[in-house]
Amino acid sequence: MQGSLEKTVLEPDFPFRLFFNDGYMSTPHHWHEDIEIIYIVEGSIKVGVGSHIYKLKVGDILIIGSGEVHYFFKQMEFSKRAVIQFRMSIYDNFLSGTKDTRAIKLMFIKSQYFTKESEIHALMEKQIRELIDENSEAKEGYKLILKARLYDLAGILLRYMPKIEYSLEEESRQREKLQKLDRVFQYVEKNYENHIDLDQIAKVSGFSKYYFTRFFKENAGMTFLDYLNNFRITKAEWYLMDREDSIIEVAYKSGFNSVKSFNRVFKDLKGCAPMEYRKAVK
Repeated sequence: MQGSLEKTVLEPDFPFRLFFNDGYMSTPHHWHEDIEIIYIVEGSIKVGVGSHIYKLKVGDILIIGSGEVHYFFKQMEFSKRAVIQFRMSIYDNFLSGTKDTRAIKLMFIKSQYFTKESEIHALMEKQIRELIDENSEAKEGYKLILKARLYDLAGILLRYMPKIEYSLEEESRQREKLQKLDRVFQYVEKNYENHIDLDQIAKVSGFSKYYFTRFFKENAGMTFLDYLNNFRITKAEWYLMDREDSIIEVAYKSGFNSVKSFNRVFKDLKGCAPMEYRKAVK
């Protein structure tokens, strides 16, 4: 479970993949170059994108832009979501040299949320369902049809959604922000077992402690301490599922300096004690 840049492996000549996921496991903060479309098939989920929390129910559609930091909350009840990931390069051959190239890129730069009450929801949902069916059946020529549906999605957004203004300077600031966040996420990944305080992590980001506190909350949607606790508890979940370590060993391996604090944080985030969780997942 990486809390940083997710390097998805997509075919260079067809940078697309579609898969299904349930809501039983939380997914820590991460980002990737790919555009991601979430479509809820069953149940409901909570997704964080930057400082926004989206509560998605059956039929809802969420587009997560390239480079946007996002994460998924663990759900206690079953849910099923279709996850569609693709790169902007899938549009390159057709749009090369046309004025629509930058316009389409801008449509996928920020998260967009569509419910059944949205004006264009039915149009979007039709294309997504056809993507799911074609990908599942994988008949001859299915990649051409998948690409056609992705073009349809882009066309719908261009035709019906307000145009987004985004300067080259803003794009540069976004890249710099992601680089700083990635340094923080990578540091936590490598050092979560050890003590990490605000002075240390602010130094890693290159900010003062005061500015880092504000920067992280604005871009990750929670305080750094909340993020660190969530990350450590996610690690603890894996230790509890995959190993026979004692609760004390799991607590220390996950970065907590006392079993008492581990139990308290685990219960706050997961709604049960670590031992109860272990018994439930076995």
